[in-house]
Amino acid sequence: MECRHCCRTFTTVKEVREHERVSHEEKVRRKQPQRWKCTYCHLEFLSRHGRDSHVVTHFSNVMDEVWKSLDDMQHEVSAMLNECPICSCVMGSRKSFRMHVIHRHLIIDPETFISKTNVKVEVKEEVEDPLYERNLEADATTLRRSLGPRDSLSLPFFTNCSMTLELPIVFVANGVVLPGASLKLPIRSKNNMGTVEKYLLDKSSKTIAVGYRLSQEKMFEAATQVAVQQVTCWTFNSHVQYTLHVVGLQRISVDRISTSTCVATPLRDVTDEKTATLGEEFLKIVKPFIEKSDNVEITVQLKRLAEEKNFGALVDLFVSQLKNVSYVQQLEFLASRDVNARLQLCSQWIEDQISSTRSVPSSGTSSLQKALALKDPQSWKKVSRSTGGHKSPVQAVEEKLKQMALPEGIQDKVMGEVERLKSMNATQSEHNVLLNWLELVAALPWNVSENTEIDLIKARTILEASHDAMDDVKQRVLEHLAVCKLNDSVNGVILCFSGPPGIGKTSVARAIAQSMGRKFQRVSLGGIRDESDIRGHRRTYVASMPGRIIEALKTCRVNNPVILLDEIDKLYAGNSGSPSAALLELLDPEQNNAFHDHYLNLPFDMSNVMFIATANDLSNVEPALRDRLEIIEMSGYGLKEKLNIARRHLRARQLLKHGICPDYLTLDDGAIETIIEEYTMEAGVRQLERHIASVCRYAALKLAEACNDDVQADVVPDLQLPIIVTPLHIHRILRGKQMNRIKVVESMRPLPPGVCFGLSVTADGGRVMPIEASKSDGNGKVTTTGKLGKVLEESVHVAAAWLASNAKRLEMTPLKNYDIHVHLPEGGIGKDGPSAGCGLAAALASLATETPLRSDTAITGEISLSGHVLPVGGIKEKVLAAQRERLQRVVLPAANRQQIEKLDDDVKREMELVLVENIDQVIAAMLENRLFSKL
Repeated sequence: MECRHCCRTFTTVKEVREHERVSHEEKVRRKQPQRWKCTYCHLEFLSRHGRDSHVVTHFSNVMDEVWKSLDDMQHEVSAMLNECPICSCVMGSRKSFRMHVIHRHLIIDPETFISKTNVKVEVKEEVEDPLYERNLEADATTLRRSLGPRDSLSLPFFTNCSMTLELPIVFVANGVVLPGASLKLPIRSKNNMGTVEKYLLDKSSKTIAVGYRLSQEKMFEAATQVAVQQVTCWTFNSHVQYTLHVVGLQRISVDRISTSTCVATPLRDVTDEKTATLGEEFLKIVKPFIEKSDNVEITVQLKRLAEEKNFGALVDLFVSQLKNVSYVQQLEFLASRDVNARLQLCSQWIEDQISSTRSVPSSGTSSLQKALALKDPQSWKKVSRSTGGHKSPVQAVEEKLKQMALPEGIQDKVMGEVERLKSMNATQSEHNVLLNWLELVAALPWNVSENTEIDLIKARTILEASHDAMDDVKQRVLEHLAVCKLNDSVNGVILCFSGPPGIGKTSVARAIAQSMGRKFQRVSLGGIRDESDIRGHRRTYVASMPGRIIEALKTCRVNNPVILLDEIDKLYAGNSGSPSAALLELLDPEQNNAFHDHYLNLPFDMSNVMFIATANDLSNVEPALRDRLEIIEMSGYGLKEKLNIARRHLRARQLLKHGICPDYLTLDDGAIETIIEEYTMEAGVRQLERHIASVCRYAALKLAEACNDDVQADVVPDLQLPIIVTPLHIHRILRGKQMNRIKVVESMRPLPPGVCFGLSVTADGGRVMPIEASKSDGNGKVTTTGKLGKVLEESVHVAAAWLASNAKRLEMTPLKNYDIHVHLPEGGIGKDGPSAGCGLAAALASLATETPLRSDTAITGEISLSGHVLPVGGIKEKVLAAQRERLQRVVLPAANRQQIEKLDDDVKREMELVLVENIDQVIAAMLENRLFSKL
């Protein structure tokens, strides 16, 4: 099938008809002549689009008469050259004068302009130009000669008298252009930008239609025909945007819309005998505004329309300046052809806004100005300043301070500063400093407290529900809350939770605040080196600010919150003082009832605040600060504890975060155990929760792909639910994240003589530390490597000295004829501490007897030169580390029996715990072949 216009071929009749409708409908319409009427002499022409040669000739004659008439008027009144006779504006050149006349008067209100200039034009009779195609070039030449290059190919002064108009159209979703009003339209959408580039940038059209969207797919029935005065182009990051400066010409009704053009019918105003009466009543209402408005251009136009009794144009222009008129109301106003209805509608809006108390800015403003709130920001600012409708910051903070009940002694000082501020000039530098200080004083909760009551049953329930294991910690917290309940005060012991990361120190503090019914505020102290971060900067410094404690109270707005001092072990002393020393006053119950912040410089009562601290390594806490704290040790979790935590808390929390229904994903215990044993090596559960989140993301991807676009579907036909995750799935989901520490321990088996597994405690929990010793011919020299600290080096020498003194008793080969080399792997990590003596002694004994030690056993403990085994710390962390490494036996000092009894029953059943009191028992427990009867 071929198109009748362009001979393009198609496969079906439907495609041909659609192509002709879209591509050739505009060309077909343009071939039909339309009737055009001259605005000045009302002569009608028959033309295809208003630019045929006879129309252009008539237009040139009209413009010549216009300029001649204007020149005569200026000579008669001896007016200044290039002065507009309508608005008395003076232009800089003749060209700018003509542009002003065309765009400001001829387009907007040509009838008034013609009546004042008395333009008379002799024209020929109506004819149809048969040579349309040949006269296009002549038409363009005539237009450029008449208007200049800026307005070439544009005839905005001829009205289409046919029943329909064909106009380019742009669509907006807010802002209505009423006839006679000016507006700036931002053009951002792809369709609107295409219309601008096609019809406006090449000056092919100066008149367009503005359509109004009610929704993405629905358009309002009425539109506005506008004249485009200016097109502004903006470019930002390769993104082009246009702004159209338009003036409304007339109402139109859109009949048909294509891609970028529309066919519309003009909507003419309808008046009757009541229009004059309603118009006079309307003038009485708006006359005070017209007289007091500061917008000169709008005022001149409104006065002119009022004098001419052109009530339709008057009400259109007035409504266009109203601010508190909604988009829907403006569309309703635009669609009304009845001038009486528009007058009544505008009058009703003004009366409603006058009677509304919400729009009253101040008592001294006139009721009309209060109600209108017109789009004249400069005028409204003047009204606000003159009537006191705007409170200054000084007045606002003074009023707030007067309403507060400040403590005795502080009220007088603060109000004195207020009076000093009022006497200052706003341009003084100290004005803003003092104003900021007063705003801080007004924002602090001096006497604002929450009514809280400690409920021990509720506290126990919250702690049990939010945390598994940690029975000792929960018991100590409940004891502390009981004391606070009996004393009716929290000003006493400062709790400090100490332990590796990820074991729940912060969450326990949050649970305490929840059980007490108090607000919780966390203050992070990690990395602070400046005392001013705690106590604030003095106001004399530039950019001074209060300390973190005062900022925390300002944020929570009560003076009895629970404040968590997080990571106090990571405070560092620098050139600007010691932050730890600044905390001494804050955490001392005898002093914190009058805490002084350098910026506030007023005593603030901190006795109602409950402080809780956390730390990973207490050895980094200064002794004076540690003396203020009651330390609660929190150790890591075992396998069963981690499994319960993951089952009860972590899995549900991650399913909620990822938007997965619990019925859609099944993560069995075997999969969780695989994650714990093979993909984590930590005392806490942070890494475990990250891996569970990875599993949830895996399930979320499967669900999203199966649901496609309908993510709210209750039935997923293409996926078998629930998604079951097994250990095999874990290896596929977490590929590349498997820990390699277990492989290192297994690769060292069977152990050669001189090698054993020691235990240590770090800030991240317990860990297994291999100890290696070798000998070579020499004279008894001892060499240590692995970045050992001074305490560890001394432990090596103590173990070597004890073996040398007891070699004969134990029937061992003395090591005095050998050089000994002791090494602890991972030399890039510094190692120190008093818990490796037993391991070193066992390794040297194995080296001396050339007998390997047991490869399923780890050991910890310190030794003395006389052979006694001394107690060490971190028993639980070390036993859990050995359990994670799949070791079955642990040799521990007998002096740590009390800490061993606190271990979980599951751990004690799974692990064989051997208690020793001296080095002889250590060697006997560690050697695989007990060859020595004396041991």
